[in-house]
Amino acid sequence: MRTFAAGAIVIARPDAIIVGSGAGGSTAARILTKRGWNVVVLEKGGPVDAEDFLPFDELHFREHKTLIPKIVDDPMIYAGLDGNSPVRSERWWEVTMVGGSTNVWDANFPRYTTPDFDVTPYMKGIPNAGHMVKWPWSYEEFRPWFEMAEWDWAVSGAAGQSEEEMRAGYQYPMPVLKPHQSSAFLRSLFRKAGLKPYFGARAINSQTYDGRPACSFCGFCQFFGCAVNSRANAANTMLRRALATGRCDLRVNHYVIRVEHEPGPDGRRRIRGVWYVTEPGGPEQFMASDRVIVSVQTIQSARLFLLSEVPDPYKLVGRFLTYHTKGDAHFTFPGKGVWNPGLNNFYQPVTAIGSLQLRGLYTYKDSAGDMRKGGKFSVYDPFTCTTPLRLVKGASLGPSEKNIWGANLVNYMEELRTQGGVSVSFTGDAMSLYNNRVELDPVVKDPWGVPVPKTFYRHDPWDLATSRFALDTIAEAVGNAGGELRKNDPQDEANPGYGHVHGALRAGADRGASVLNLDCESHEVAGLTVLDAAWMPTAGASNPSLTLLANAYRVCTAMPQA
Repeated sequence: MRTFAAGAIVIARPDAIIVGSGAGGSTAARILTKRGWNVVVLEKGGPVDAEDFLPFDELHFREHKTLIPKIVDDPMIYAGLDGNSPVRSERWWEVTMVGGSTNVWDANFPRYTTPDFDVTPYMKGIPNAGHMVKWPWSYEEFRPWFEMAEWDWAVSGAAGQSEEEMRAGYQYPMPVLKPHQSSAFLRSLFRKAGLKPYFGARAINSQTYDGRPACSFCGFCQFFGCAVNSRANAANTMLRRALATGRCDLRVNHYVIRVEHEPGPDGRRRIRGVWYVTEPGGPEQFMASDRVIVSVQTIQSARLFLLSEVPDPYKLVGRFLTYHTKGDAHFTFPGKGVWNPGLNNFYQPVTAIGSLQLRGLYTYKDSAGDMRKGGKFSVYDPFTCTTPLRLVKGASLGPSEKNIWGANLVNYMEELRTQGGVSVSFTGDAMSLYNNRVELDPVVKDPWGVPVPKTFYRHDPWDLATSRFALDTIAEAVGNAGGELRKNDPQDEANPGYGHVHGALRAGADRGASVLNLDCESHEVAGLTVLDAAWMPTAGASNPSLTLLANAYRVCTAMPQA
């Protein structure tokens, strides 16, 4: 059943134009229509139903990458480590359809906490840390917006398990997802190692809620659409409610190619509206409004500012791009049986995927006794929580035996079927560097004839050391419990576009040090607001989705009543 109806109403001159129907854009539509605003949401992609994600076809959705822009004609360009070795890069986390990438996210919903809002105490003596700034808001200011987002986006979990600074007595709308059969053993292992395991918040139904069913634990989660609507996305939560008000006009297949602005009465420019096309080669059309809200993913929002020639007197547009520091490790436990063979030994996932999190390295003391910032881990069972082709492509029998084939691959697959294993995914903070940036490529254009973004990115030595330290710590803990290392992939120095992405349009109080003000409105163009993760002053060390949403609530609630 369709969860929204595009084009149900027509608004001639809206109070706000919202560019993008994903996490930030849909939340803005929900909050503003609730406050009496008439809004138009312009979405580059088309409509989608839950049924469109069937059948569960890993080859179609993951390997053929059906849901993301094609690298052959709609890439972004990575400049290479030297800045002069351009290569085409996939926009792997941009999904061009109603709801955007919320259709394929893992719905991992940790809060950013005080060490994310102010990383500076953890950077003592660290080279290149001059741009690791304190955020101009506190965790306490964001706390009510976190709570609002957790309830509107239907989070399941057990609040207060970790160091996420919950209000006393606060709980999520639903209980935690059913634990995986490995959880008891792994929680004991990681607890003994001081790594602070807990069941993290997920925007996935653990029971029937908000008219949507509980999770069926099919195993096709991240990178796949949810065919039963148990995982929250923009269409089945925020957009549905915005459209129900009769004050939201959702227009699909509308690609905004630039925003238009003009001189204002106070010397500051002001927004006039947007230019868009509805098909490649089609005519440019204009829509007017005194408020434009941009939420089309960090790199694309920076690109739109560049395409629109938004004034940039301090050379900050596109700068301070950050990808989270990452790392992956995979272990097996000889002699310990496979965790969960599934019903009738069909080896299908029947319990929660990735809900177990580790926070013991979020902050820690180094060997000199100084407090440092690290990150968190998501914990998975590589057999019942990872789709088969992904396992084969990443097959490894140890750090020196990667990309195995033949008899070694058979041995690897046999291990997965007969003994317990665990894989961990690290999400760490990242150094904010001025030269990590977004520009417009001077040559390559997308199918609509618009210059594609070109990224310049080099992970700092601090990022690399943090990733290695985190994976070494995990390897020691698992090894002490009898596990054997099968894969160890720390962060590379180069990053062509992989990982949670933020920055590029930093927000702050100082016009000379930020692109956006404290309300995420352009310092230079009145009425132009950004609500994806481009506003974040630093990367933080958790999945950014919930903090992005909380900020959208904060900003839109402060806008005047219609």
